[in-house]
Amino acid sequence: MSSISKKILAVYLLVLTLGLTLSTLIYINGHSVSAVTNSLVVDNLPRLNAISKLRVAIFAQKPVLYEYYATTDRAVFLENYEARQREVDAGLHTIHTNQEGNKQLLQVESLAEEISRYAVELDQTLNTPQIDWDHAREILIKVSKTENKITPAIDALVELNQKSVFDNGNLAQSSTRLMIQMVIGFSIVIFLIAILIGYYVNAYIAENAERRRLATFPERNPSPVLRMAWDGTVAYANPATTELLARLGLANTNQLLPDDFKTRLAELKTTGRENLSLEYTKHNHVLDCFVHALADLHIFHIYISDITDRKRAEEELVYQAYHDELTGLPNRRMLGERLQEAIRQAEGNGNSMLAVALLRLDRIKRILESQGYEASDNLMHSIAARLNTLLHENRDLIRGAVLFRFEGATFGLLLPELTSTHQLQSLAEKLLISMHEPLHVNNQEFFFTLSIGASVFPADGQDSESLIRNAEAAVNRAKTLGGNIFQSYTEDMNKKAERWLSLENGLRHALERHELTLHYQPQVAIANSRILGVEALLRWHRDGQTFISPAEFIPLAEEVGLIIPLGEWVLRTACLQAKLWHDAGFCDLVMAVNISARQFQHPEFTELVAAVIKETGIDPRYLELEITESVTMHDAEKTIATLNSLRALNLQLSIDDFGTGYSSLSYLKRFPINKLKVDQSFVRNMTTDPNDASITKSVILLGQSLNLNVIAEGVETAEQLALLKQYGCDEVQGYFFSKPVPHNELERLLTSNPQQTIGL
Repeated sequence: MSSISKKILAVYLLVLTLGLTLSTLIYINGHSVSAVTNSLVVDNLPRLNAISKLRVAIFAQKPVLYEYYATTDRAVFLENYEARQREVDAGLHTIHTNQEGNKQLLQVESLAEEISRYAVELDQTLNTPQIDWDHAREILIKVSKTENKITPAIDALVELNQKSVFDNGNLAQSSTRLMIQMVIGFSIVIFLIAILIGYYVNAYIAENAERRRLATFPERNPSPVLRMAWDGTVAYANPATTELLARLGLANTNQLLPDDFKTRLAELKTTGRENLSLEYTKHNHVLDCFVHALADLHIFHIYISDITDRKRAEEELVYQAYHDELTGLPNRRMLGERLQEAIRQAEGNGNSMLAVALLRLDRIKRILESQGYEASDNLMHSIAARLNTLLHENRDLIRGAVLFRFEGATFGLLLPELTSTHQLQSLAEKLLISMHEPLHVNNQEFFFTLSIGASVFPADGQDSESLIRNAEAAVNRAKTLGGNIFQSYTEDMNKKAERWLSLENGLRHALERHELTLHYQPQVAIANSRILGVEALLRWHRDGQTFISPAEFIPLAEEVGLIIPLGEWVLRTACLQAKLWHDAGFCDLVMAVNISARQFQHPEFTELVAAVIKETGIDPRYLELEITESVTMHDAEKTIATLNSLRALNLQLSIDDFGTGYSSLSYLKRFPINKLKVDQSFVRNMTTDPNDASITKSVILLGQSLNLNVIAEGVETAEQLALLKQYGCDEVQGYFFSKPVPHNELERLLTSNPQQTIGL
């Protein structure tokens, strides 16, 4: 008999013994429970029921006696009393049968007989011609007292029987609980035994299954598995080996192995190592070979895998990690690594010169936003191709130059073999000139300019991070100066970056520190010199003293996202001020408020404006929102919907900086606007530059043709005013009339001139 069979037989005998023992114990306890239960049913419960009936019967005698006293109807009395007495006798008889010699029972019996004697005495008293009522009442009082004595006696009798019931119940419960515990214990033992048996059986089955699985492993393995003798002879090859040979066009198994495989095996045997891993190429397929030496058996197990797809996937992931998906150019990560390698080579050559440059497209955001994703991608392809072509054409000027694509509209340029900064300057000029020619994409012409910033090793940085950061500072300076220029890095550029960080930190606290104020610049009607409205302009005095130009902090607020809370504060403050002026008697004064691109594009902007109007109480007819032309061309259909929702609030809308963007007239005529605002860049030079004068005149004529008011900003001379009047401009604004002033100065101007006119 096997070991596992003996174990199973032993377990079977153990279970049988436990079962017989449990059955015996359950039989004994069951007999005990049966006896206790029989006592409860036969004795205790009937006795309690009889005591309850006896109590009712005894207490029912008193009302019968009182009724007899009240009616003196002897026939009724005898009938009722005899019925109650029979019930009392029956109850006492039942209790006597089940409980002999009980002291409380004898007391109840004695008191019941005493009540019977009082009943006979009452009957005799009331059944005479001359009734002694006083004696009758004395008898009834005695009955009540006797009845009061019966109550505790019956309660004691009940308590005694209840205790007997409780004791028998506890005994039955205890016996039942013991049986349950024995059954549960037996069940647990059986369960544990079943687990033990299951464990042994499962282990036995698993061991057999593992043996069968291992036996079929080589046959079913989708990759080649070989067994090779100690002398290098192939003793076994699974079916997958034949399949791989056919796929690679090879004739025999040895051709699947590396060319130097025998040498490698000899090294493995000599060194005493057990494992060897090799990666090699066969017929354009990358194979991985793992060899396991079994020295005691003098054989080798060899496992071969075709990892071509995996290697290609890894190469693709590496390519994606180091290249821009859109243009295929190497990306910023690649530039960092290439630059660091170039620095190491330059240091090895005695700190020879190299440079890194950043090329950032000017005004690209507006163009891309107006063209959609597909056209934007095509544009970036064309720009990258043009830059690469230029580098190829100038490869003799700058050897080894490599173009990289950063995020957005920024390209990187590595110049690892720079001999002088003049080469860098010359290449930058050619790059700037190359963008003068338009790009043709989707049957449209596009004009771009570049801002270029560069840093040079070793003068501007000793590592890749510093050089890229300094090139970033240089290109930012080029952008700040208007773009379309080249800037080499200088130390002061980082100071400007530090200032921007300082300004950002200060701007984040400017509202809570009450450092922001509004100034107001009058808008004047040319026809009658009347002040029609004012434009609210934001001013910042940092720490209450240092004036920060809006030209500096407004772009910063746009860039870091602070323009939303700042814009909301400007709108609310301007509306509150306008309401104060209206209440002071300047009822038709229009308040113009500039709206930033981020504000206008916010999904809840209309709701915010409506809430501010309601909160401040301003008449919306005298609120004008100025929206820049470039903002309106970002998703024109959505812009029209937003403008219509704003116009539904009964306020006024104007297009600011008109002429500087790329507005389509087909959209412009659909905009629910009231006014066009000629940008000051045209007004400033209109008396000296015929082109600016022509543009200004065209904008005014366009506004008139669309039945829109036209206002010119930046008017500083009488000559400019005269020319605008000649062109038919409706309103003007600028330093010729008044600089932006605080609210109290504007109030003095309005108060001193009741007609709200200003000298022209």
